[in-house]
Amino acid sequence: MKNKNRLKGTAFILMITIISCSPKTHINDSQKMEDEQKEKTGGTVVQAIPPLIIYKTKNDYSDKVPVILSEDKSKITSYPAASDLIRNGELTLPVELHDGFLLDKRGINQNVAFLDISYGTFTKAMRVYTVQQLYDMIIDKDPLTEMYDCGNKTEYKDEVEELNAIIDEGKLDSLKKMK
Repeated sequence: MKNKNRLKGTAFILMITIISCSPKTHINDSQKMEDEQKEKTGGTVVQAIPPLIIYKTKNDYSDKVPVILSEDKSKITSYPAASDLIRNGELTLPVELHDGFLLDKRGINQNVAFLDISYGTFTKAMRVYTVQQLYDMIIDKDPLTEMYDCGNKTEYKDEVEELNAIIDEGKLDSLKKMK
């Protein structure tokens, strides 16, 4: 009799554990968070959209692979895979704007550094580099002279044309300066 009661107790605990860990609980939590966000934003769910970043560099690094360094520049915190540098069959090179500015297409920030390897060579290399090998290929750990956060892509009908107009009209102070 004791074994039957012990089995029933074990089965009950197991059933409670399974129910409490079921995906439905996570879906409900996720739904609850989404509902709270809708309430805060008036019914819309906000999706994170990366900002448009324009920048200038000390030298021409427009064809050089970017990596992101730690604040103290002692290590690489983010780097692309070769496949990350190609989108729709095209290299994700920055777009040349007026006055030497470039429009980022990779997701760089003020901790960017550039490697001594071109996008084309990097994507065709039949190897995977270690983080140390990438770090050893850095040609400039402080390449930026200016960098601006231009807001979200959704704010522009034609970001290249509109950003060139901002540059040409000397209205860079209307943008968020990052460096």
